[in-house]
Amino acid sequence: MTSLPLSSDEMSTLGVLGFSAPQEEIYRLLLRHSGSTLAELGALVGLPPDELRDTVARFAGAGVVDLRGDVVLARPPAEAISRLVTEETRRLQSRGAQLEAVRRMLPSLSAEHLTASAPKGQPVTLELVDGGDIAQLVRSLSAASTGDLLWLRPDEWKLPEGVQVDDWVKDLMRTGRRSRAIYPARVLEEAPDMIRSRAEAGEHVRILAEVPCRLAIMGSSAALVTERFGKPSQRRLVIRQHSLIGSLTLLFESLWEKAMAVPGLDGQRPAEGASDQRLLLGQLAGGAKDEQIARALGLSVRTVRRRVAELLGELGADSRFQAGVEAVRRGWI
Repeated sequence: MTSLPLSSDEMSTLGVLGFSAPQEEIYRLLLRHSGSTLAELGALVGLPPDELRDTVARFAGAGVVDLRGDVVLARPPAEAISRLVTEETRRLQSRGAQLEAVRRMLPSLSAEHLTASAPKGQPVTLELVDGGDIAQLVRSLSAASTGDLLWLRPDEWKLPEGVQVDDWVKDLMRTGRRSRAIYPARVLEEAPDMIRSRAEAGEHVRILAEVPCRLAIMGSSAALVTERFGKPSQRRLVIRQHSLIGSLTLLFESLWEKAMAVPGLDGQRPAEGASDQRLLLGQLAGGAKDEQIARALGLSVRTVRRRVAELLGELGADSRFQAGVEAVRRGWI
């Protein structure tokens, strides 16, 4: 009787399922001699029954054979091995997903490593002011500064301290300080007297469809901004670090370039309603639809359509295009 070669160095096709080359040979033998006893199978492979039992128990645990006492019955491979292949495929897919998750972590892990290796510097100190007398804060910061006063004022006319700040800024302008402010278009509807008062006091005023946040810049000395950008809040940051003030100044200047100077708010008092007309004409010249104009100017669509009709009548135009041509001829835009 010849024993089967059981070298552990041999490659096993079933190795992907966890079976070694010797175990694969024994499994093939079991398939050919299903129903044999452990003693009979041991004699075929040259192994004592007790030693063979461990290998057969491994097969039984995997569900490819049944061990009934000392009798070994092989299950149909098409069923048993297919089940193992399906289970292993799922396991590998799950493992692949886990490895991909690890791969996606690499940028954040690398960032943490770079953070530890980055040169250490001194933190920039910001002052957080929670409520308090904001008007007094503005007065103290501006009095200790030189240069232009720059303002983003999305809703200042609604704030109780707005009048106090206005009076202080007017005093500063009388001493020669220059003040520039950007307001949202709705200020022309909600607070025309306030914005006209500041313009008449010498403030340079421009209008945007929307103003992103509250911001005050006092020359190159300090800046005051709400704690969360774009979110109205009584919590404000006082910034004195020059590079940050410079960055905020660049933000203001970029918005200033986009904003519109309004007749009557730039030193020349226009006829009543001319400022609204210029904003409306600017929107029409850009090809904006009524809904877009309404959103930009903070008006209802019905109001926009009424004002467009009134403007066409005033200009003697039959179409929006003709209105634009006539407005240019008159120097309105």
